[in-house]
Amino acid sequence: MRRKWVKIISIFLLILSGSYFFHNKITKPNLGPKTTRLYKRGFRLLEEQIGTYIKDHYTGIEKIEFSPIYVTEEGSTFSNAYVRPTIYDKYGNKATLGDKIKKFIPLSYGLISDIVLDFDGGGNEVIELLDSNDKSVDVSNEEHLPKKAILTEARSTDENISLLVDNGHLRGVVKDKKGSPNAEIVYNTELQKGGAE
Repeated sequence: MRRKWVKIISIFLLILSGSYFFHNKITKPNLGPKTTRLYKRGFRLLEEQIGTYIKDHYTGIEKIEFSPIYVTEEGSTFSNAYVRPTIYDKYGNKATLGDKIKKFIPLSYGLISDIVLDFDGGGNEVIELLDSNDKSVDVSNEEHLPKKAILTEARSTDENISLLVDNGHLRGVVKDKKGSPNAEIVYNTELQKGGAE
């Protein structure tokens, strides 16, 4: 009888570990540990840049929450990746920047358009964010967003938020210098294969 239970438990553990491996293979990108660390550090700084801009320039915001880092194309060196912020207003509504609004599909925040990730000749991380004038700002050695990378203007973000308000997805969210100083920003550096649904 004891042998029978040992076999059953062994089969169960084998199925469980196989399911875990299969799940990770489908949902987790196949990036090396050094590249994974670079993506997580770089996108954390990008999320801070976007979240800070929204929090500092819009009133009526309760929370800004980021999606996982969606890795959409795995290449031999670097993959295409992006994140999308979700804004929660003070009335309980939420809307994600980058969602299709009628026939308009706003841009997502990611590689090439907002951030550059690379390694230099010595294997050191290179992280560059774009400022309000679309000039690269080196933030490779920063743990938090430096002043030089804080956005003073973000036209595509403003257009997207305006569309979300105009179409009733958000209420009471207004561009204003007062901002939403008490808004919570929830960062997310989980890497996920595929894109947002």
